Amino acid sequence: MNFPMKKLTTAILLAAVLAGCGKKDENVTAKPEAAPEAKRDENIVTLTKENLQHVTLKTEPAALSSLGMTLKAAGRVSANLNKTAKVTSTLEGRLIKLNFDLNDRVKAGEVVALVESPELLGKALELKAPIDGVIIERTAMAGELVDKGKAIYTISDPAQLWVIAEVNERDIAAVKLGQDAVFTTLAYPDEKFHGKVVLIGNQVEAGSRTVEVRITVDNADGRLKPGMFADVEIVTTMLDNVLLIPDRALETEGESQIVFVALDVNKFEKRVVKLGLEQSGRVQILDGVKAGENIVTDGGFILKSEMLKGELGEE
Repeated sequence: MNFPMKKLTTAILLAAVLAGCGKKDENVTAKPEAAPEAKRDENIVTLTKENLQHVTLKTEPAALSSLGMTLKAAGRVSANLNKTAKVTSTLEGRLIKLNFDLNDRVKAGEVVALVESPELLGKALELKAPIDGVIIERTAMAGELVDKGKAIYTISDPAQLWVIAEVNERDIAAVKLGQDAVFTTLAYPDEKFHGKVVLIGNQVEAGSRTVEVRITVDNADGRLKPGMFADVEIVTTMLDNVLLIPDRALETEGESQIVFVALDVNKFEKRVVKLGLEQSGRVQILDGVKAGENIVTDGGFILKSEMLKGELGEE
């Protein structure tokens, strides 16, 4: 009687031990499953209502767009010589009258000056404007003796100008006729003007090792003036359907570039991004963000600071 009871008690204890071991193994294998959720939470920044009252955050959706790769060059604004002409005297004589001054607008055929010449026996020689335009240069004054062929005025149509870009010799192969170009000037540093490449020089300047590239520019409002310096960018390559975000959205973390994606009005997720090409304040995203996701463009450093404070607090 005692022997079977002892044997039964031993069996029950053994079963209990085995059951306990099974539960222990189950707990060990369950812990790693929680790791991805914990890792995700480490990348989330949640701002309180009080935080939001004291910070300024701006967001913008990551969008598919076109990205133009540009070639930079120094340049200058020039009169369009195809729309420029000089008024010259065809006879020797005395300049007795000038009808126009600098910046005056004239029409083709208008008499702009009179020259008294012995060859005309007292009759004044009328000098007429050869084209419509504006007087951009005056090189004589009334009463002055003028020689045959002397230029009195230079007339140019300011509605269309040239920009002459000095492109480095090593880059000239990338420039093609018809390419778009943008440029800024000292007078209007925050405004971009647009034009097209219409001529590529056939000679390399010996000193600067540059080639002149001519760009036509519309100037109907007359704000651009010949002689202005220009910072030129010629669009040499256009990439379509590229995922772009503003480069100001990027924050540096160690050797990585990160952005913050708005998940809610007060919840933001840190993402490590892989960058591609960058141009004109926008950068291509190759990985880490999807089209349509709202990216924090202003205030990312605040979120980064909040995340850092949270990490220090945990430690």
